[in-house]
This record gives sequence, structure tokens and C-alpha cells, in this order.
Amino acid sequence: MNLFRFCSGLRVLGYFMILLVIAFVAVSYYAVVVNTWWPILIENNHRALSALACLIILVFHFLLIMLLWSYFTVVFTDPGSVPEHFRRELGGDSLEAGASTEQGAFGYCPKCRNAKPPRCHHCSVCQRCVLKMDHHCVWIVNCVGARNYKFFLLFLLYTFLETMLDVVVLLPSFIEFFSQAIKHSSSPGQLASLVLAFDSVSP
Repeated sequence: MNLFRFCSGLRVLGYFMILLVIAFVAVSYYAVVVNTWWPILIENNHRALSALACLIILVFHFLLIMLLWSYFTVVFTDPGSVPEHFRRELGGDSLEAGASTEQGAFGYCPKCRNAKPPRCHHCSVCQRCVLKMDHHCVWIVNCVGARNYKFFLLFLLYTFLETMLDVVVLLPSFIEFFSQAIKHSSSPGQLASLVLAFDSVSP
């Protein structure tokens, strides 16, 4: 019994993960902008604090836009696959036993019935051979390969920067909330948004 045939079901889970990423972003946006720093910007008369709030909101939006751009780019960019007639173009049946070139050894994929260039692997989820495959990421419903590896690294970078910004700018509000909670002066909704935001951005 080949258990790998059930791996294709992970693609369905991946679409749920996209919605989960969007939900994390929405909670983070509400906690940082709507609930914390936007009210400071429009209601505070202290010029320095208003300038800080404006800077935080601008940086947050820039990182958020870059994060979403890199995320959806890596989701919708094909990682690169072996052409259907690659075996025929390189010499036919002799590749089944393996052949070497200046770039390295070519393999053979019995599932695709095609030649495999060096660093090419068959993905059991995508059901195809992916060029320079790193791994299949369920968060992006895609493989990380030759054509989208750069966007995947950018997504990780902007996620890290956005996470660090969220932690730094929410920490004072988090401390202030629990100080007020002792006096029973804060709302449960505000606590929920702050806790969810902290959980979603925790490394």
C-alpha cells in the first residue's frame, strides 16, 4: 500500500493555511493599527508621540505590503518542473540507468517516467518533479524550488521584520492593559485582540 498517494490531500489543507495567514494578518493589523497606534495618532496632542505613531503606522504598512506581496508571489509562482519530453531530448532510454554531464548526474523518476536533472526531486503532494526542490510548504500550497525560492526567502524576511515590529510596538500596550486589568477597567475584547496578536507573531 502506497501511503504517499494520500499526500495530495495536503493541498486542501494548504488552502486553509492561506486563510489562516490572512486571519493572522487581520488580527495583527487590528491590534497594532486600529486598536493601539491609530487612536494615539488622531487623539494625542503630544507632537513627539504623534510623530512616533505616524512612523510606526507607516513602517507597519510598508512591511505588511511587502510581506503580502512576497507571500502571494511565492504562492502563485510555479517553482519549475521538468519538461514532459526532457527524457527524449537528452537521449532516451539510456537515462533510466543514470547519465552524467558536466553539471552532474541525471536521474530517472519512475513516477513521472522522465529524466531528472541534478537537485530535482519528485513531490508527492504536487505529483511532479520540481527543479532544485527545497521542500513542499503547506503554508503556501506550493513547492519551494528554482523559480520561487527568492520570493520564499523574502517572505520569511518580511515576516520576521513584521513580527519584531509587532512585538516591540504592542509590548507597552500589553503591559498597560494588565496594569489596568487589575483595576477592572479594560474590556475583554481588547484583551482578546492583544493576546491573539501576540500569539500570532510570537517566534
